[in-house]
Amino acid sequence: MPRVRSDDYETKSQAILDSAAALFAKEGYPGAKMQDVASACGATKSMLYHYFPTKDDLLYAMLKEHLEKTIAAIEEVAAMRGSGLERFNSLVQVYAQKSAQSRRRHVTAMNDMKYLPKAMQAPLLVLEKKITDLIAAMLRELKPGLPGKMYKPYTMHLLGMLNWTDYWYRPGGELKPKDLCAQISHLFLRGFLADMPPA
Repeated sequence: MPRVRSDDYETKSQAILDSAAALFAKEGYPGAKMQDVASACGATKSMLYHYFPTKDDLLYAMLKEHLEKTIAAIEEVAAMRGSGLERFNSLVQVYAQKSAQSRRRHVTAMNDMKYLPKAMQAPLLVLEKKITDLIAAMLRELKPGLPGKMYKPYTMHLLGMLNWTDYWYRPGGELKPKDLCAQISHLFLRGFLADMPPA
């Protein structure tokens, strides 16, 4: 059997993941079949199983890659020079202005992780926690002095706004990406920065 070059393997694997992300986002994970994924990416079913032995393996790989890329993007923003406010605005831009492919994976991450076995969910939940911890740290830098227990709820409020944007926002519509980010930042910061630490 000829050896598969690593770059060829990566290219084909990405094509499968991209097709699966679009299918899962449209049809939902439970209803999608491996044959549907194979048809969507122009692969045979046997080739698909060579890369991902089960549908759960495919979903796990997709979610792990997506979460790791999200973490890397947030870490890059957190390391930027500038004020805490500048880094916050950059975070909103990075999180909101995703490619269409990334948005599909994000919708799948929100909807379909629950279908994985608990053992497969566990490492993904660790990655999700890292995302919330990174954002909470950025909010603490932006407004220090609040009770420690307040930063996580604010983080979840912000993520709620950002995550649900993927369900309704269309970059080609009347609301331009930069205006979307400005609205999200404005709405969140008006409440967050107004919260007063205890006397």
